[in-house]
Amino acid sequence: MMVYTLLILIPVSVLLLLIVQPSGTIYIRLLSIPVLCIIFTACLILFTDTAAKSALNGLNLWAAVVVPSLFPFFVASEMLSRSGFARLTGKLLESVMRPVFNVPGCSSLALALGITSGYPVGAKITSDLRKSNALTRTEAERLLAFTNNSGPLFITGAVGTGMLGSASAGMFLYICHILACITVGIVFSFYKRSEKMSSKPSDRFLSRLATREPGRHTFQKTCSDAREKCKNPFADLKGKQFLYGNTRQDLGTLLGEAVRNSVSTILSIGGFIVLFSVIISFLEETGIIRMATAAVLSLLPPGGLKWDIESVISGVLSGILEITNGTRTVSSSAPVPLCVKLPAISFIIGWAGFSVHLQVMSIVSETDIGVKPYLAGKLLQGIAGAAFTWAGLKLFTIDGMFRQPVLSLPGFNMLSFFQTMGRSVYTLIMIMAMWYGIIKLMRLGLAMKKKSSI
Repeated sequence: MMVYTLLILIPVSVLLLLIVQPSGTIYIRLLSIPVLCIIFTACLILFTDTAAKSALNGLNLWAAVVVPSLFPFFVASEMLSRSGFARLTGKLLESVMRPVFNVPGCSSLALALGITSGYPVGAKITSDLRKSNALTRTEAERLLAFTNNSGPLFITGAVGTGMLGSASAGMFLYICHILACITVGIVFSFYKRSEKMSSKPSDRFLSRLATREPGRHTFQKTCSDAREKCKNPFADLKGKQFLYGNTRQDLGTLLGEAVRNSVSTILSIGGFIVLFSVIISFLEETGIIRMATAAVLSLLPPGGLKWDIESVISGVLSGILEITNGTRTVSSSAPVPLCVKLPAISFIIGWAGFSVHLQVMSIVSETDIGVKPYLAGKLLQGIAGAAFTWAGLKLFTIDGMFRQPVLSLPGFNMLSFFQTMGRSVYTLIMIMAMWYGIIKLMRLGLAMKKKSSI
């Protein structure tokens, strides 16, 4: 009762303050963070056991799944971005990425790793490309809207095998997820399409590139040098040099910086996962999710549905905040048929949750990339993913993949740390081998075309 009183009195007090002083709407921003901190602290005091258990669950999830799944991809993406590989692939794949998604060819690296690794690798690569001036701000916003995706290890492993009891179901969801990603990319190719593409970024952004914070590399170049690099991003790809800006790096330095930056990113992700695990447990403990579920149910026609979908609505509401808890709640709603359950799971995976969105905001905070197009893209991807899933269930006979019973346990089976790490590294090696083969074939084709024209 004390928590409900606290949750009601504070927002009412803020509302009265705004009514008394209408011109002081700036108080909303000034008071929002202290108000949320007070509410969170009160919940920590009142629900100590719940907070401790949920924090431990979030920490276990991060250590057992997130670290072994994403850390190798973070290190690889850092090294590829710093070594000039992204600009090299951009030169070869410009003719594919520009007509379809209206982004440069170097964006193909963000797309490839974004759909094969998981959140938030796509955002990390997009941020790195923007920092290196390989993308304009508009191009970076287009790219971010569709390249930050969930990976096959989570969808087929945790959701498919662990929660739904079928790896085939996970693969079906993953295919729908990729189709939704491509759909969003095509739609966002029209985002600010009339804006004249310029290779001249603002002096303010160039100054941010020219001097980085202490402890990291310092760019020794002028604004004119940076603009010249934007015009010809492949001019510094000479031999086997590892280049970052105009500063040469050996392999040891490159690997060391990649590991340090990746550790910082993975620790930040762990903090968000633990925080949102605690927040969701508070929302469940105080009954806020139940009240929101009841409010949604009241909007539905009475007796209009054959099934009790309260658990599905509750799972979707949880998934709006955090993806894992939401998918787990929906998958455990056994009485609900798959034609309702799977589209709901697909929406949650496409939307990703505010936990992931805050991770993305943290990653792109060092750039001038706006997050509003990204949020719109994730909402569209969730809706498109649910639509593709529903259509797939209607068009194809796939009942055989769900012969195993749906797990209704509160937890789900997870691979060991080293099994997950091994799968992640294996996937990364396969991606790099495929990328290397594509580049070699394209180079061979260009050489043959040039030879035949002589």
